[in-house]
Amino acid sequence: MIDERPIVSVVIPCFNDEDYIQETIQSVLCQTFQNFEIVIVDDGSNESTKQLLSTLINDRIKVITQNNKGPSSARNAGFAAAKGNYVLMIDADDTFEISFLQKAVKILNENSVIGAVSSYCNMFIENHEVIYHHYPKGGNLKDFLFDNNSVSFALIRKEAWQDIDGYDEEMTNGFEDWEFWIRMTKKQWDIYVIPELLFNYRKKTRNSVDLKSKLYYRESNLSYIYKKHQDLYRSHFSEVIDFWTDLAQRHKRNEIKYKKSLEYKIGMVILFPVRMIKRIFKIK
Repeated sequence: MIDERPIVSVVIPCFNDEDYIQETIQSVLCQTFQNFEIVIVDDGSNESTKQLLSTLINDRIKVITQNNKGPSSARNAGFAAAKGNYVLMIDADDTFEISFLQKAVKILNENSVIGAVSSYCNMFIENHEVIYHHYPKGGNLKDFLFDNNSVSFALIRKEAWQDIDGYDEEMTNGFEDWEFWIRMTKKQWDIYVIPELLFNYRKKTRNSVDLKSKLYYRESNLSYIYKKHQDLYRSHFSEVIDFWTDLAQRHKRNEIKYKKSLEYKIGMVILFPVRMIKRIFKIK
């Protein structure tokens, strides 16, 4: 039996993750730091996932069920139910190394200005093959203005979550974790990244929320963030100009590089007759 009030609450939002969540839970149970509870938020999952979750409930695990409202709502529900002062946020298809909680709790205990602790990240595919590493640097507000310098996985002070009113539930198409870090650092909380590969992120090739958000919602998400925090970007106007100028230059360099490529030149040759025919008919 764990303490009545655990130090850490591990919150696991779950949506149709019956194939992976047991592995995620096992990575929690194997931690060297053991004073925790597990809160699973079933965000409107299918029946097979619900059946699996019903077999997991015990003294250490509780399941909250809600209609499907998206990851921000599920995370907020987990935070609201958490008994611990520190809340670990991890998705139901990811895992983490056994020493993370012990190291992260120590950092939060010793540094009152740190609002959240994350780590470097292993990106792996279905057979657990690591395909690359991700090295976010964390930091303060300037480190999050134009880029998300943390993964969503993190041990977060519940006080910091309360300070910024949680995750934005209007953001249902991704980028909600980046916007969360912007508001946290805006409130003078720092994000610390342990320089070790302690988090394992499952990279899915299909039906990935992260992939869909980048392919279909990147521009609308950016527009939402910039408009929501326009006071912030207005006060950093010179940095905004530098960022967009640099971005435009990079796009221009990539365009020039592409037009010099053999593939582009071959394509131009192949399409030349088509362009000539269209020009002839246009003249007529």
